[in-house]
Amino acid sequence: MKRIIITLLLISITFAFTGCKKDTSNKPFATTSNSQNSDSNSESVKLENKIKLWHATNKRICVLYGYGFNSEETVSKLQTMLEQRYGLDDDDGLIYSLVFPDSFKHNGRSFSSEFYSILSESEKDFAGIVILGAPETTHIALGRLQDFWDMNIPYPIIALFPQDDVLGLESTCDIVVEKAQKTEITEEVEEDTTTVIDDMTVTILQNTIDYVLTLNGPIPKTTDLQIHAQQMLKNDTVTKYTDPDTGLKSINHFVLAAN
Repeated sequence: MKRIIITLLLISITFAFTGCKKDTSNKPFATTSNSQNSDSNSESVKLENKIKLWHATNKRICVLYGYGFNSEETVSKLQTMLEQRYGLDDDDGLIYSLVFPDSFKHNGRSFSSEFYSILSESEKDFAGIVILGAPETTHIALGRLQDFWDMNIPYPIIALFPQDDVLGLESTCDIVVEKAQKTEITEEVEEDTTTVIDDMTVTILQNTIDYVLTLNGPIPKTTDLQIHAQQMLKNDTVTKYTDPDTGLKSINHFVLAAN
């Protein structure tokens, strides 16, 4: 009888030990797996939030890459920055980009005609236009756009470092900005003219787009546009452009102080 009792006790202890062993081997593995999945998901969310700084919008800011800014390398660099910061049109982001002359090679029409048609016929809700290195005849397209809107274009137009006719751009843009070392604009400009895209240029483009977004409409014509230009370019100092022939200062054309 004692042997039977002892045998039963040994069997019970063996089963109990085996059961505990299974529990201790399985539970930590399951806990570790859930923890790893949780950490992985958390890191993915953090990475996505870090990369995507923008939200989908119906508004669009047209960015035109003209002379000095239309090389494949430059467009790629600036587009990458704009995509991360504002999102691109194809993804319901803010930026609608055009590259001169590649975006305008249709049906043998001129650049100015195509540019005007894109801006006037598009169903996009434009919040502004930012032009980098405006090519010649840009002001013709913008002049036609003014006529289309009865001289009341409902969004600001900013020209940065243009190479189009000075007086033409002054009459069709809200603000024109160029660099100090540039004393005059020639009528003949090579298509492959290049510009060094440094941090300053990138910052100016960002500040310009950010400022356009704060306006939520056109720049009031009755205000001092130098105040707007200075607020737009923040830490950069701007002065009014002086016509070399007449000595007259422009009301909306500004020059960045040399660093």
